[in-house]
Amino acid sequence: MNADSIDRLKEIFKNETEELIEDAEQALSNLEKDPENEEPIDEIARIFNSITGSAGIVGFKEMALFTHSVENILDKIRHGELKISKNLFSLLLKSVDILKNFIDFHYDGPTPDKQKIKKIQSSLNHFKGLSDDTPFLFEKKENKTTTKINYFGIHLELHEDALLRFQDPLLLLRKLNNLGSFDSIRADISRIPRLQEIDPTKNYISYDLVLKTKRHLQEVKDIFKFVDDDNPKITIRDISSRFVDGIDTELADKRLGEILVDEGFLAKEKVEQIAASHKKIGEEIIEKTPLLDEQIEQVLDKKQKSRIIQLSSTLRVDIDRLEKLIDLIGEMVISASRIALVARETGLQELILRSDELDRISRDMQEQVMTMRMIPLDSIFKRFYRVVRDLANTLGKDIEFHTSGEETELDKTAIEQISESLRHMIQNSVEHSIETPAERKRAGKPGKGNIKLKAYRKDGKVIIILEDDGRGFDPRKIYQAVKPNMEFFKGKIEVKSIPGQGSKLKIKIPITIPIIDGMRLRIGARTYIIPLDAVVESFPLASLKLESSKDGKLQVRLRDQVYPFTKLHSFFGSAEAALDNHDKGFVVLVESTFKKFFIYVDEILGISRAVVKNLQKNYRPIPGIIGASLNGDGSISLIMDIPGIEKLMGV
Repeated sequence: MNADSIDRLKEIFKNETEELIEDAEQALSNLEKDPENEEPIDEIARIFNSITGSAGIVGFKEMALFTHSVENILDKIRHGELKISKNLFSLLLKSVDILKNFIDFHYDGPTPDKQKIKKIQSSLNHFKGLSDDTPFLFEKKENKTTTKINYFGIHLELHEDALLRFQDPLLLLRKLNNLGSFDSIRADISRIPRLQEIDPTKNYISYDLVLKTKRHLQEVKDIFKFVDDDNPKITIRDISSRFVDGIDTELADKRLGEILVDEGFLAKEKVEQIAASHKKIGEEIIEKTPLLDEQIEQVLDKKQKSRIIQLSSTLRVDIDRLEKLIDLIGEMVISASRIALVARETGLQELILRSDELDRISRDMQEQVMTMRMIPLDSIFKRFYRVVRDLANTLGKDIEFHTSGEETELDKTAIEQISESLRHMIQNSVEHSIETPAERKRAGKPGKGNIKLKAYRKDGKVIIILEDDGRGFDPRKIYQAVKPNMEFFKGKIEVKSIPGQGSKLKIKIPITIPIIDGMRLRIGARTYIIPLDAVVESFPLASLKLESSKDGKLQVRLRDQVYPFTKLHSFFGSAEAALDNHDKGFVVLVESTFKKFFIYVDEILGISRAVVKNLQKNYRPIPGIIGASLNGDGSISLIMDIPGIEKLMGV
């Protein structure tokens, strides 16, 4: 394997292992809630099993040795030889942390703390019943064996898509071989198509083997515990009665050709061909055996290579290429807008129809491409379980952490930004809102506090809600913790805190899209666009009443609510508009990160799609402006940054 292939394989391993580590932490969370439930232990065992095999493939031997050692502990738990205790549970959590250290180390991070690993390894050995100086080597499971030799006939035929489901037949064969030895093994390659028809992601090979072992039937079945349930073609039969002193008595009644076919040295069709030619089968076999050995080696080599292809089956697109594709779709939207303008000006019905069709196709393409940037929120929700648990233990608090809506997807960039804000808010709930068990009992509450984190999509936004049933806290502190990030991705936050009852924080995050629906309007001689998701309402100025606040600033009263009022003419370099002429002019009520306010405009031109172009790349940042958009007629509209306007105008 060349260096490029190894590097690519290691990158795939890193991404997949990081996801598996998050899954392990979630499974441990479920186990802590219900220690008697076997499913979390099975899930954790599956995860460590997968990491062990993959780490070995990419050459991370120390990591593979460590995860294999944890596997032994998990096997003991699964077989009832160990009970989950507080110390054992903590050890499993620390083992997950060690995996994170290994990942950091192998990808240019700091060297793991050897003393810490040694201490945890010592604890693992203690639970395995071994001395602290026991060499750290791959070991067979410490399950009870019998002096009797058993023979099991196994038919292994995985699903055609097994490789795409992270099921490696060769890995299963190795695990079987660790239980004893193969008395015989045959690979059925009859389903492999012609070379030009081979799909390297498909599994074409099945296996028939006889396993010689001192282990019991259940231990053999456990090898396949993590194989999907929809694989009905895995059978295990106890055929010990057929063997006397290690010899299969059924061979006496079989012809040579049948045995060779059973052993996989010869294809059934070839035997039939030899028999039909009346040639001596023995001589024919001697001539063909070297070629068959070579073919078997080639099959095994193909299988190993298919494992690599299986790990590479998830297509990962370079972010720069994805951004370029998004830019091209933006250009297509601009062209579609120009065609729509020409269609309306000419009045040609056929052209109008085709223009509408192009607009629909461009919208569909935009939505499909944007989904490629989206990832589920469970990638960050899982991290917070440890945050809550570790901090609560440190503070002597009993807190249960609930999550829902983890499948909700958000743009990758926004997730990276929101993660730190959520961490601050959760830590604030644990440290300042949730009381100690004694304090809660004095307040008439259950001793255990609750923190709930949920997410869902609504009206083009992702809504994230964090609630707790503690004493509440000062909302101003939360604003100071999350305001910078909210402004970064144009999010909005609502905070409610009731002393003694708890708090609720709601974050609204717009789905990041470089093509937006916006309200086009005129201020002075220039046109601008307000993102439609920031627009609440619009009115002719003459229909509303202007007032002056105590500090002399203008404000608008609407339905018993008073909102700040601002003019942007002087700020954007346009001539001042006369406000005493109420027959002209409009006001737009917009919603920013923390408040709503009115903007005065000379004219509302309508609703249209806008492709957001970054001004900073070609010009310089402009306060209150997030970008520019090319209109269908070739003119340019600047796109307003409503949170930026709020900050600049001091509304």
